[in-house]
This record gives sequence, structure tokens and C-alpha cells, in this order.
Amino acid sequence: MIDAFARVGETGQMDPGAGVLDSSPATGRSNRVIAAITDSWDHPRTMVGVSIIVDWAARHGADAAALLRGSHIDPGTLADPHALIEAQQEIAVIRNLVTTFGDRPGLGVELGRLYHLTAYGYFGYLLASCASVREVTEKGLQYALLTFAFSTMAAHVGDHGHYVLAMEADDIPADVRRFVIERDVAATVQIQREIFPHPHRVPLREVRLTFGIDEARRPPVYWNYFRVPVSASRPRTEIVFDEAYLDQIPPMANPHTAQLMAAQCERIRAERLHRTGVAARVRAFLLDQSSLDLTLEEIAERLHYAPRTLRRHLEHEGTTFRAVLAEVRRSVAENLLRDPAVPKYEIARRLGYQEWSSLARARRRWQAGSPAAGR
Repeated sequence: MIDAFARVGETGQMDPGAGVLDSSPATGRSNRVIAAITDSWDHPRTMVGVSIIVDWAARHGADAAALLRGSHIDPGTLADPHALIEAQQEIAVIRNLVTTFGDRPGLGVELGRLYHLTAYGYFGYLLASCASVREVTEKGLQYALLTFAFSTMAAHVGDHGHYVLAMEADDIPADVRRFVIERDVAATVQIQREIFPHPHRVPLREVRLTFGIDEARRPPVYWNYFRVPVSASRPRTEIVFDEAYLDQIPPMANPHTAQLMAAQCERIRAERLHRTGVAARVRAFLLDQSSLDLTLEEIAERLHYAPRTLRRHLEHEGTTFRAVLAEVRRSVAENLLRDPAVPKYEIARRLGYQEWSSLARARRRWQAGSPAAGR
């Protein structure tokens, strides 16, 4: 997914074979890579991104149930600042949004401008306290896993004195791709404008989009929000700024705060990386089942792994099937127990227990912090 953006040699130059950036020997300064995302977009994220979507949809006449259908997200957790969901769960919500309101140009921009700096927690404070826009770019892409972005991004100095942030989302499902790209572009611009809240401090010059736009249906939000030319059917999605912008100092720059926030972001990134890869596939599969009375062998067969291979992958990612199953059971239990209308025997069955007493014992182990029993 990110090879073309990430292949940077020891000299700091983009690999000419990557096919991402055009060369321009006339300038001698163009196409210098600043930073690139190296983490997959398929990572856990907080509930904030989905909450923004659901709140916007509610103001436009759609209820939460319609937006959350098929996502396995409990409406009661939307306001929980500690709740994490998988990327595929957010994609399910986005798909419902696009189905409800239509896959129309501009929808992603309408939502993306609502992703304020404060929506990102420690990550937002880190960016605001950086010493320069160049550092904002480097830290922003280093810790992109703490955002709601689905695009893979790379920043470079381009031709004509421009700083260019390029995005690609070719591996995102086609039915939500335009929305995802628009939201990522608008949210990125919103972050810049909130780091530099004074007018004209963000020298945005152009927005280039890969998908086509019917000029007769060009949405007003493109101009109303970006206030610069927005072109379509381009080879890459790019946000173009003046190169000099990289040297601007954010008004809230503070090296001590930046150091503290970077440590917090690194801690969170490490925790979430343990919830990605094969473990994330197992977790997502379990969440989609009507009963969690499943063995590793059964999961391996359904996910097309040999049991030993699945076990080895999970161990490589620092976890086990027992641990993943226990985590999913606990999460599902917490959601179901919030609804007094769900019988206790049904909760026990859903979690793979024969009777309520077994679940009650498991809950005591969870609350005590001891290892939960697996299958």
C-alpha cells in the first residue's frame, strides 16, 4: 500500500522507481521527501471520528441506528473517550452515510472540516506545540495512526517553490473512496488552520483530486471551504502550499510540551500496533459472530490459516488467541450488559458460555485483572 511513498534512500531522495514524484532537475531542490506514513490505515481508532459522522447525520435527519447498522458499534459507547473501534467498523459507518446521503462530491469536505484539532487528543496538542510546520509534518505523518485518516500520505518539496502533501487511497473500498479522500484533505487543511488561527497564515495554493467532477454539479463547498482552485481527474490527490510555509513557527510552539506529547503519542501508537495485523482480523471476525463459543482451529479454518500458522502470527504480534478472545468477550459483554432488555442467558450464549454463572466468574476475573479463560 505505501511502498511508493515510503521507498526513501539513504540520501533522503525518493526512489526514482517508485513512480510517485516527478523529477525536475532544473530546480535541483524539488521532490525532496520530508516524511511519509509507514503505518497501515487498518488500525484501531477512537470513537470520535464516528461520533462526528453520527452527529452530523442527526442534524441532517438521519438517526444513529441507520448510521451504525452493521458496524457492531453500541450507540451507548459513542461518547466514551476510551472506546476503540477497528478501521473496518468506521468504514461500515461511512458506507451507511454515503448510502443515506448519496455519494456526492463535497460530502467528505462537509464532514472533514468538523475534525478539529481537539478531536485528536494528545496528537492534536503535539502538532500545536511543534517548533515549525516542517516538524508538524514530520510528527503528523509519524503518528498518523492516532488520526482517523484512511489515505496514505507523503510530504515533499515540489516544483515552483511548493510544499506538497500527496495522498493515495487505492486500497480503500471504491464505494467510500471519494468520501474518504475528501474527508482526509479537508481535515488536514482544518488542522493547519487551527494551528495557525490567524487569517492568511496558511498559504494554501491548490487542491488536486484524483476523481472526476461533473462541472455542472461542482459543489459550492469546494470553493467556500478551501478558497483556492480545486482541480479534478489529477494523477494524485495533493494539497499544495508555499514552500516557505515549512519554516513558519506555530504560535503555541513549546519544546517541553512537544516532547511530553510525543512520548504520549509513541505510547499510544505502540499499544495500537499490537491490535493490528492478524490479531485485528481475528478480532473483527469474532465481533461478527453470533456466538463466541469458538476455538482457534475453527477461526483458523475460516480465515484460511493453518492453526499453527495463526498461532505463530499472533505470537509474533505479541498476543495469543486466548487473549484476543477474552478481550472480545469482555467488550461484547460490556455492550450487552448496558441493555436491560437482553436476558442474561442470551448474553451468556452470545459470549460462548453455557450458563450465566460461567460468565459471572469470567467477569470477576476481568475486574480483578487476572488472565481470562480462553477456548
